[in-house]
Amino acid sequence: MSPRFAKRQRGAIGLAAVLTLAMALVFGLVAVDGGRLYMEQRKLQRVVDMAALEAAGQSATCNGVGPQAATLANVSASRNGFSVGNGRTLVTTCGSVTTGAASRRSFSANPAIAEAIKVDATNNVATSIASGIRSLVAGQAIPATTQLHAYAVAAAPLPPRAMLRLRSTLATVDSSKSALLNALVDPLGGRVSLNAVGWQGIANTDVKLLDFLDQLAIDVNVGAGRYDELLSKNLHATDLIRATATVLSRSGAAADVVTNLGRVVVGADNSTLIKLGDILDLQNGTATAGLDATLKAIDLVQAAVMLAAKNSAAVVQIPLSLLGLVNGTIRVKVIEPEQLSAIGNPATDVIEVHTAQVRVLASLDLPVLGTIAGLANAVLNLATPLTNIINPLLGLNLQGTLQSVGCLILVPCKVSDIQLVPDAPPHLDIGLEVASATSQVTGYSCAPNKTLTAATQTAAARVAIGKFATPNDFFVTGNAAVQAIPLIDFGTNVCTKLTLLTLGCGNRVPFAGGGVGIKVNSSVVGSPANSASQFWSGATAPPNLNQPAVYQSTPGASNAVTSLGATFSGIQLLAYQPQGGNPLGQVVTAATSTLSNVVSILVPQITTLLGRITDPLINALLKVLGIDLMVTDVGANLDCSNNRAQLVL
Repeated sequence: MSPRFAKRQRGAIGLAAVLTLAMALVFGLVAVDGGRLYMEQRKLQRVVDMAALEAAGQSATCNGVGPQAATLANVSASRNGFSVGNGRTLVTTCGSVTTGAASRRSFSANPAIAEAIKVDATNNVATSIASGIRSLVAGQAIPATTQLHAYAVAAAPLPPRAMLRLRSTLATVDSSKSALLNALVDPLGGRVSLNAVGWQGIANTDVKLLDFLDQLAIDVNVGAGRYDELLSKNLHATDLIRATATVLSRSGAAADVVTNLGRVVVGADNSTLIKLGDILDLQNGTATAGLDATLKAIDLVQAAVMLAAKNSAAVVQIPLSLLGLVNGTIRVKVIEPEQLSAIGNPATDVIEVHTAQVRVLASLDLPVLGTIAGLANAVLNLATPLTNIINPLLGLNLQGTLQSVGCLILVPCKVSDIQLVPDAPPHLDIGLEVASATSQVTGYSCAPNKTLTAATQTAAARVAIGKFATPNDFFVTGNAAVQAIPLIDFGTNVCTKLTLLTLGCGNRVPFAGGGVGIKVNSSVVGSPANSASQFWSGATAPPNLNQPAVYQSTPGASNAVTSLGATFSGIQLLAYQPQGGNPLGQVVTAATSTLSNVVSILVPQITTLLGRITDPLINALLKVLGIDLMVTDVGANLDCSNNRAQLVL
């Protein structure tokens, strides 16, 4: 300012001072008023935070039984000086929290789920000065109050979650296994013809369990998050396979995998109903976070098809040519499908997985028995010694042979008439009953380090060698229905002879004196089943559910093929006498030593023939059915969380 105008500037200085003080006062009022609004907002936020935490901490729900979230939230708000009414509102919503792209959390409302609870509150307070000035400048009426809004989302305390799963037995699919997989789908009306590459692509693909369940729920019109309802709903095998294909198509899986799954869907029949809960065990109340795991696509397909086969009472018929064998058929009946995965709270739930329980009937012909060198002569040499044993047992009054004195002088006499292999060609059945391998969580700890313990029992099998009247006899009653296979027929006849000339014989009576047969019914492969306790800790500590499982193995039969082969080599030929309507009813123990020459010739031949089916029956067919008699691989995961509700949004 120029000194020449100092007198005139005295008023300006005073005015500037007044304006400065006025501005300072206004800014001070705005600051105080803003602080008031901030404190009101903080107070409201604290109210909803505490209300959400209290409702979630008591595992409240929005419908059904148990503590009600709305009631608990209102009580908490009142305790903190917030009462509903006079412009104050408090709204409670149940739902779940999901994590999307860039790890951003979002709340999804669902009254049926109480994984997370959201509390919204509003409060009307006196309008701020800034708001009044803004309304005044805008030419609007100045409101008397301003509405504040706050919300909080609290997640309920999650219990520990454990998961057991069985390692897939189809890590590698060759041409024989692919043919067996195609045959496995046939009883459902499917005519699938995928090659080894097609099935291998499915075997190499993982599917997210949560995505699969959500997609399946959409496909079958089940509400989001209603997993208990989904597990118990009647479905078709194609529903499961179609949902798997849809999820994989969205996740960027190879196009040929999705295409091949689609071919399985098109080829399968939709008449058989199944329940997802029979192959996938999710305990009631399992949170969405507890489903963040992966499964093999081949396991889902395999389990769905086997469950449908069980429910439809279908019997899978597989030509032995698919296993490199000839002249026979294999029939497979699923008694109990595998339960490939189980998730639950290890403190309260039974978490158990098991392999399939099946009955396998291999029927084959043995045309080679009639051509075994030396066998016919050995059988003829049995005539006199066996006649001497059987005659007093049955009162047949046999004269021994046609060379007896009475038969040489035109006196008709009853004689023994022994024949080799009366059934031409002889038919042999091998019945294999395979019990489930099981694994169940028996203990866990979360602190100081995560550990998990499971009791595992390996699969065991019983084998029966003989014949069954019908395949259904085996599938209904098991190995108990096995009958001996007649290899030698102790028949009788009435003949007349003059010196060395046979004048004639009557009608032969087969098995009048019984016969010689073979039958085996014993525990063999992996029997008795091995039981072991598996323990995951330290370097093998169970990871969280969203990570790959850590597998441990429990040895089964040390060598299943050798074990079954040893059973074959232990086949015994026994002499039988008739009992009731069965020509091979009761064992004639006195005749056992007489058969030694025939045994030494016949048993090695039968053992060699049966050995041809041993390896493919175990190593190919059973693995396609999800069964491994050699070893049981169990994978474990464990999520541990604190026992307090937490604010998540």
